[in-house]
Amino acid sequence: MPGYKIFEERYLNIYKEDGIAPNEIKIGLLDFLRELKGGAEGIPRLSSFMVVGIDEVLYLAEDREKISLSIHKILQSAATTLERKMVEVQIPCKGKLFKADSFWLEYRMGKYPMDIIFWHSNQTRNPRTSCLRHGVQFVKLTQDFGIQDGTQGAYKS
Repeated sequence: MPGYKIFEERYLNIYKEDGIAPNEIKIGLLDFLRELKGGAEGIPRLSSFMVVGIDEVLYLAEDREKISLSIHKILQSAATTLERKMVEVQIPCKGKLFKADSFWLEYRMGKYPMDIIFWHSNQTRNPRTSCLRHGVQFVKLTQDFGIQDGTQGAYKS
């Protein structure tokens, strides 16, 4: 199903034989956000992107909550168009993803809010029940990926 697929980079098939195949178009997060802000209508139907750099953007941000809200607003404004065009977006993260009462990324000894970016602002930030309109849901990976109980790993939309 098209949407946002958020996962740890280590699950790509370039690192694991049975890993996730990267999407055909690789683009940095800031460039992707500029594309969306300029109008998602220009993105071709059935496109598949691998958007890289979310971890670095959050790491370098002075105000992580503010930048996370800005990213959320841009993604949310384009969600209907991306959904209609069946666009698939992979977001590999260099750090480790965790979910509990919230959804976060641990990278370079920091904890970065992913729930602010990917959950509806009018919902409680609970990764078990909330999602963007374009969809984000947790994917329980098998033990082959080293994940148990769905507490860390990949999110899929």
